Amino acid sequence: MEGSAFDRTGTTEWPTVLAIVGFWIALVATLLVAHALPTVLTVVLLALLSGFYMSLQHEVIHGHPTPWRTLNRASVGAPLVLIQPFERYSAVHTAHHASDITNPIDDPESFYVTPEAWRQARILKRWFLLANRTLLARLTIGPVYSSWQMVRYDVRLMRHQAGVRRTWAVHVLAAALVVAAVRMTGTPLWVYALGFVYGGMVVTSLRSFVEHRAVGDGQTRSAVVQSGRFFGLLYLNNNLHHAHHSLPGAAWYRLPQISRDLDSPAIATDGAGFYRGYFAIARAYMFRPFEQPVNPLLEKASA
Repeated sequence: MEGSAFDRTGTTEWPTVLAIVGFWIALVATLLVAHALPTVLTVVLLALLSGFYMSLQHEVIHGHPTPWRTLNRASVGAPLVLIQPFERYSAVHTAHHASDITNPIDDPESFYVTPEAWRQARILKRWFLLANRTLLARLTIGPVYSSWQMVRYDVRLMRHQAGVRRTWAVHVLAAALVVAAVRMTGTPLWVYALGFVYGGMVVTSLRSFVEHRAVGDGQTRSAVVQSGRFFGLLYLNNNLHHAHHSLPGAAWYRLPQISRDLDSPAIATDGAGFYRGYFAIARAYMFRPFEQPVNPLLEKASA
């Protein structure tokens, strides 16, 4: 069952409103007291807050928490992660939901490559693509690689899309204001960059690592990770990915019940996979590839 990415009700969803307010209070408090905290603790707190912020941005992309789109986007649209404009993240993620999921030709969030791209890749590139399918690489060099790929892709778009150029121009100015605000709190920029920017991408990379797998027709390509309350809140239940893709417009706090109603764990077990927590994923794939880089469905089609 697939739903519209925006099939939500017109009411205000107060749990999400409270989550957004709580985020801003926690971020400001962390930055203001960072000088009194051990640096390692500050970095960890910023990384977790960043991961939570990106989860909130994901909710807003899907039309939450109020009926007013401008208000929703203003609440989490600040470029706190500095790397990517929110509007570009929104456009890419919306395209992902409308795509042939996992197909690298159509899905902008796919980590697979086409058979042709693999054949043309040199040994070093092949090694990296395979390494990036391990959790160790995805959580270390993966965020840097993904950011570079995203920027390079948008630079190409800028050549013939004025809208993308405007989006990035506004983003650069807004990101400069974020940097100035961080400096005013007294938090060293390198601590913010390591924690909120890089650390946040690491946290998000953990969530997305096994989200999708290229399986055949009739099987779901969206996985389920059975996590506890900590990761459930951190990721706003997006770890229940089959439920999210079945009803993309459903609010995060509805996903556990939707997952049970759909029997998502059983469906995912026969498809993209069912995992009993992120520690289980780490044990299985820290040093072993989760999947081969080449999309197996395209490989079969080209054989």
